[in-house]
Amino acid sequence: MPELPEVETIRLGLQKKIIGLEIKSIEIFNPKTFQGDQNSVLNAKIIKTWRAAKMLGIDLVYPSLRAKLGNLKTNGIALGEAPRNDVTLLFHLKMSGQVIYQDEKSTFAGGHPTLDMKDAMPNKSTRVEFTFSDGSKMYFNDQRKFGWVKVIKTNELDQNSFYKGLGPEPLDKEFTIEVLKERLLKHKAWPVKVVIMDQATIAGIGNIYAAEACFDAKLDPRVKVSEMNDNDFSELHKGIIRSLNDGIKYGGSSRANFVNAEGERGLFLDYAFVYGRKGKPCKKCKKPIEKIELSGRGTFFCPSCQKKK
Repeated sequence: MPELPEVETIRLGLQKKIIGLEIKSIEIFNPKTFQGDQNSVLNAKIIKTWRAAKMLGIDLVYPSLRAKLGNLKTNGIALGEAPRNDVTLLFHLKMSGQVIYQDEKSTFAGGHPTLDMKDAMPNKSTRVEFTFSDGSKMYFNDQRKFGWVKVIKTNELDQNSFYKGLGPEPLDKEFTIEVLKERLLKHKAWPVKVVIMDQATIAGIGNIYAAEACFDAKLDPRVKVSEMNDNDFSELHKGIIRSLNDGIKYGGSSRANFVNAEGERGLFLDYAFVYGRKGKPCKKCKKPIEKIELSGRGTFFCPSCQKKK
């Protein structure tokens, strides 16, 4: 499943192409993939792309409606903000989702890599097709049909069960060492790597970047939160931010079934210290990287650099 850096890379790529466009039509090839009223987004203008954890959001507004209602007054007194009819499209790629944008000149694609993702669309994996006001198109493809697109009123987003259940965003400035410590101490008996992968504790961190953050912090992934000291929390905070920023910098991790918004392989795993490197020498101490199972997930670490307490 794509993690925070992979979805952020897709968001950044799409933002360059779709801001300001209006959705003119939607064709749904798999009804279970698209949840909500498709008519509620027709002729709406895209004003923002954003990401929450591993979820992509696209905010839309109806310019004509806002223009008509935005300056209403009674006896010269403004009535306040106009009634909002804005909507948001939420995308979750799950295991095999793709978001593909095509215009006359280029194709931008992100998600699970397939040989046909840069070919003509739609193809047999296309579940939803969006046509924009300039004639360009965006496709949501998903071989395994686990991913979804949801329509929700923007002002009701906080009521969405998936969205409101997320922990803090680790790349927001509000994500301080104190916030990290407070969130982790709610699960004192859990191994540290398991806790930081819990989406209700911290949003967006999956197996790859959890392993890298623990290495950066010199923490054995099996260390329980109750065994951590203040320095451990401080180093883990740095490790989380560094690993996620590196993931974005290098365009994601191709071994996580991901290519970036240019349809190119993500390079992060070329720079990873532990993930996917079982038996290879540690880049710092040259001892072999080990792999264990931790809460059902393959976990890579250096037994020399990440000594157990």
